[in-house]
Amino acid sequence: MAVGIEGFRADLGSPKLGVGNAVSQGPGAYDRLVMAVRALGDDARLLEPLARAWQGRHFETAYARPMLLLAAMRYRALENPDHPLALELLMDAEAPDLDQRLLAALADPDLVPVLAARSVQTNEPGRAFAWGLPALTLGLGHRAFDLVDLGCSAGLNLVVDRTAIPYRFGVNRLAGFDFPSPERRVGLDRAPIDLHDEAESRWLEACIWPGQPERMERLAATRDLYRRPWRGDAPAPELLAHELGQGITASRIASLGVGLGRTVIVYESVVRPYLEPTARAHHDADLWGFLAGARDRLWCVLEPADGGGFPGALVNAAPTSSSHPMTLSLHFVRHGERVSLALAQSAYHAAACVIVPGAIALFKELWGAA
Repeated sequence: MAVGIEGFRADLGSPKLGVGNAVSQGPGAYDRLVMAVRALGDDARLLEPLARAWQGRHFETAYARPMLLLAAMRYRALENPDHPLALELLMDAEAPDLDQRLLAALADPDLVPVLAARSVQTNEPGRAFAWGLPALTLGLGHRAFDLVDLGCSAGLNLVVDRTAIPYRFGVNRLAGFDFPSPERRVGLDRAPIDLHDEAESRWLEACIWPGQPERMERLAATRDLYRRPWRGDAPAPELLAHELGQGITASRIASLGVGLGRTVIVYESVVRPYLEPTARAHHDADLWGFLAGARDRLWCVLEPADGGGFPGALVNAAPTSSSHPMTLSLHFVRHGERVSLALAQSAYHAAACVIVPGAIALFKELWGAA
């Protein structure tokens, strides 16, 4: 775990940034910006504002600081259309004198407070396939299950069933409306985001790279559901403050009355890389204990291959590829034994997945074991 700016230069070479690698998360402008930041090296005009903002702060992943810097500059551009990097950060465009304009952006006196206060938030409604696909596979009916999102941030993945967001499972195309709807929607996060707060909403936009309009459309579709009155007689989403990895998540879920007479789907996405090994072990033991408490409890985990390992040993092989580095693994308990299998794989920010060969039939068989 890095502290402050130690090792920041090495972090700029993280493959997760996509620059100069086969898989790119952000085309065009961010590639050029990352290369321009790399070129500054140990220049004090880069490191001094970062050192002030991040003094004593710990960062769990190699890509956290570069992505936070880019998001913070984009946040400032969203606030100020005259920002020196507005063309790159808002329009994914190109203009002369990038190096000089980057220095002007780094000298922005309002950049340091953003860097100090914020963390990168990955609110990707496309990843909701990680609960939608298992729910459809099991043939769960509308309001026949409860959904719990761990590390929910703004809770966008809890409401995709009320949108027309397009998804693709293998060769099958469908929309969020095709997902079965849960009865209860509960999100747990260290600091849930209130989408009625304009600054918080702007930060979510800042964390989406320019040149990715599909991601912006997914954000808008789900954000709008939180900004207008909730319709229907099923309960509105509940976003609650909760610290994962303390061994108390299962009891917190139980205290909310989730799953009374219904299946429970517990879902998480890119949570494990942010948990220290000890906290991750507590998290896993806690969730396995929750799963053992009733038959109809399913834990869906969507993580990168290098994101801290799976909560259990997979019963089927699922090698990842550069184009599909994320694996959806499913976990449940049958006859007192833990069951873990890989169901699908995807890109980092995709509303599409490829099905692991044979996994659908295997999941149905193991889930339905008498």
